Amino acid sequence: MAKFWRFLLLSPAAVAQQCVELLIIGDYGTRNHNQAAVAQGLAKLAGERQPQAVAAIGDNIYPDGAAFNPYTITRWWGDVYMPHAELQRPWHVITGNHDWWTDALYERAYTGCAANQEKGGHWQLPHFWYKKSYTAKGLTVDAFYIDTQIWKGSPIVDSKLGPGAREEQKQWLFSGLAESTADWRIVLGHHPVYSAGNHGVTEVLLSELDPKLRELGVPVYFAGHDHSKQVIYWEGMSYVISGSGGATARARSNQYPEGSLMHYFPDNGFVGLSVCNKQKATVTIYSSGGDVQATWKVRNAQKQTQRGAVKPQPRLQSKTAVYKAAACHEVQLKSVEKWCSADGCKVLADSSGSCADFCGEQTLRCSRAWAQPEEEQDCTEGALLPCDVKATNSSLICECAATTATFLP
Repeated sequence: MAKFWRFLLLSPAAVAQQCVELLIIGDYGTRNHNQAAVAQGLAKLAGERQPQAVAAIGDNIYPDGAAFNPYTITRWWGDVYMPHAELQRPWHVITGNHDWWTDALYERAYTGCAANQEKGGHWQLPHFWYKKSYTAKGLTVDAFYIDTQIWKGSPIVDSKLGPGAREEQKQWLFSGLAESTADWRIVLGHHPVYSAGNHGVTEVLLSELDPKLRELGVPVYFAGHDHSKQVIYWEGMSYVISGSGGATARARSNQYPEGSLMHYFPDNGFVGLSVCNKQKATVTIYSSGGDVQATWKVRNAQKQTQRGAVKPQPRLQSKTAVYKAAACHEVQLKSVEKWCSADGCKVLADSSGSCADFCGEQTLRCSRAWAQPEEEQDCTEGALLPCDVKATNSSLICECAATTATFLP
């Protein structure tokens, strides 16, 4: 009998009852065998760890979200994950850039639609930003789910939610973190702050989000977008990337502070978070089959009573220039993956349209357009293209110019 109780106490399921457990997966909706293989591994771990939820952190359906059809979500989420009984638990969902390539309102509305309710109502996207509180044995974790595509800025976001959504989300997050009395505060978004992967630094999150997370006692930020699994640790903050739930890694940018990359795995898989006490948590990186590849300890942080001095930006491991956002002919471009010039006019477009569409919807015109291979997203110019050629998976570099004024006699 004593052996039985010892086994029960040490089994993963028993541990999970005493800890807050999350499984975190991003960039998973690829509609191929990679997605199905990771779903099996995710189900295996869910059965063992019994997580309170699966955190689905964006690019839920490639290439362009629900594409105005709720059935797309049923087919490429419900029919893939819900047949696994272990995954029939809350999925706390946020949208990524590909989900916003059409209208992410369809993904939000799916929360309440009949197709979701018939499968147990496990898809939960109540708003584009929201808080979930998890508890275990007197331990509390407040998880703030944010929409980083709204934060970055996008014409389709403005058209659907209005231009004030970005600021509204920011104030909600900062107020919520400041008011939270939970033992742990974590934040999950789609775009990373730093990354070794192809996309690299998200400049607006580095300048606006990162300092506030540090100030408000957030010790770890989870993201996807780059199709790999990473842990970056810099000056007390852990940046964890789980973006390989189905998508395949591209070339690396190495846009992280020198000496800060703790783990990097380019293969498919996902990440787990286990919080069992108020001092430390464990991040586990899993392969597609659910095997442990690495673990990382996260030490909890305290809110700062006053802001410290602004620290200079660290030297990045990458040798390539990282351009900051700049206004192009007094227009701040939106739906930008990367800025490719100091004047803000040459960019890697985060859009499924043509460069003519991209520049035109922002009151400018396209002067030149280039293609680049899908595995490259580093502002390297490929073949010169007509401005009206449409993108395939964020593969266009666009150079915008001011519209030519017409003077009437």
